[in-house]
Amino acid sequence: MLLLVEVADSSIGFDRGTKLPLYARCGIPEAWLVDVVKRTLEVHREPSRDGYRQVRRLRDGDRIAPLAFPDFEIAVESILA
Repeated sequence: MLLLVEVADSSIGFDRGTKLPLYARCGIPEAWLVDVVKRTLEVHREPSRDGYRQVRRLRDGDRIAPLAFPDFEIAVESILA
């Protein structure tokens, strides 16, 4: 798996506290968590046994490219729409 995307509203705590650490332990290189309530995109990279070492929070106006497709840049607002 190259990229995993979770979309959360009321499950944000479970997704962040339970699912993302499991994804990191399984070696998924990148996981995105879309928080529809706060309108943010959390980008989790560098998996380890203890979770992801790198976490970035992005908002409208930001752009991101998946690690697996560095030439495919996406506007964050298009994900949050």
